[in-house]
Amino acid sequence: MKAVTFLRSAALAALASSLLGCALNASRIVPGSSAADVKALAGSPSEQRPLAGGLKAWYYVMGPEGWTTYRIRLDANDRVLDVEQVLTEGNFRARLTANSTTRNDVLESFGRPALVTRFPNLAEEVWTYRYREGTREYLNDIHFEAATGIVKSYSLYPDPAYNVYLA
Repeated sequence: MKAVTFLRSAALAALASSLLGCALNASRIVPGSSAADVKALAGSPSEQRPLAGGLKAWYYVMGPEGWTTYRIRLDANDRVLDVEQVLTEGNFRARLTANSTTRNDVLESFGRPALVTRFPNLAEEVWTYRYREGTREYLNDIHFEAATGIVKSYSLYPDPAYNVYLA
């Protein structure tokens, strides 16, 4: 009985998050739009970060613990440069390099993670991002060296909470 309740809860959570993920109509936000236009269409961002060269990034985290994160980059005049759904396998593979990528690089690329776990005995910190590829849910655990904040490794794998098969 508990398994059925868990599966029902997981299915409802997946449905709710997919509906929330549709809440931001990113296609309506086009390059050249003003910051005021973005706020009128999408509301206030979940997070804002300054980028190099006077640029800014606004992050819109959609769904519970962020299945989808839209990053909107704005120029120094508060005009949209681009809009991108950043939580994809392709982006993780392209933007993460062991022994090179920093915590700040990860924050600029993907926004805040869904979960941060610290392992003092290993001198390691792990950031977990949740994302979807098609209709499947995945996790990406990014392992940082705690002292330097440099990426040691990362692992992409199916989210066990949502990839349960019934026999």
